[in-house]
Amino acid sequence: MLLAASWDTRALLLVTLLLGCTHEDASRATPSDAAASAPSSPPSAVVTPAPSPAPSPAPPPSAAPPNADTGAAEIQSCDPEKPPPIPSPDTRLYATWRTFPVDLGAHGGAGKLRVLEDSRLTRPGAVRVGTHPVLPPCDLLPSRVELIDEKGTTLQVERFWPELDVELRTMGPGAVLIETIERVRCLASCWCGDGHAFFRIQDGRLVPHEGRVVERRPAAGTPGVGAMLKAKPVTHGCYESSSIEAPPGRPPVLVVNRTAMGSFVTAQERHWFEDGAWKASIVERK
Repeated sequence: MLLAASWDTRALLLVTLLLGCTHEDASRATPSDAAASAPSSPPSAVVTPAPSPAPSPAPPPSAAPPNADTGAAEIQSCDPEKPPPIPSPDTRLYATWRTFPVDLGAHGGAGKLRVLEDSRLTRPGAVRVGTHPVLPPCDLLPSRVELIDEKGTTLQVERFWPELDVELRTMGPGAVLIETIERVRCLASCWCGDGHAFFRIQDGRLVPHEGRVVERRPAAGTPGVGAMLKAKPVTHGCYESSSIEAPPGRPPVLVVNRTAMGSFVTAQERHWFEDGAWKASIVERK
């Protein structure tokens, strides 16, 4: 009886101790512990968040945005009727392309003829293929031909297309013909080509060349014999041309072949210096 009583007593004490511990643990439980109990539905997969990239440094104010299409800002063509505004500040510069000694006589002595062009066309390595009003760069400076006297004073300035070549041709004693060649980059037309014009220095000025007509066949509508024939500019395309010929025993001759647009009428002009005077002839052919 004593053994049974002591066993029952110990069992009762053990049950009381276990119940006390369970109650104490339950009293210390927190809401987060309760929330951590096993859910009644299967757990979902855990996705690890991607690390946030470090912020990239801001580009300098003059730099283009990283995703900007730099080619989109390039000018593809020019509008001759709407020239671009003059840049401010205007950093375009002229550079000397050619310089020729010339005799201005009583109107300036031993002067010079100077050709200036946009420096972008004269710098080392620049490709000289001509220019066109619709092809960029759209802000090229026009070329300048300056007539300067022996004191360095500019007497005259003439402007041409941006890319210009100049040739001085001796046509006889004291007779110099100045040929300007505007270099043109043609796109399609057969009437397009380099523009050739002809000048002389007279009374200290650069003037278009002309000669007195000594022959005219039949050349209707052109200056008659004894009149002055001005050598108008000519385009070196498919139909027109000019050249310098040297006939045996004769002075050099400027030959200009012209074609009337829309017809098959052609005319050949010839200009030469002889007996102290400039002479010309014109012959029409069909």
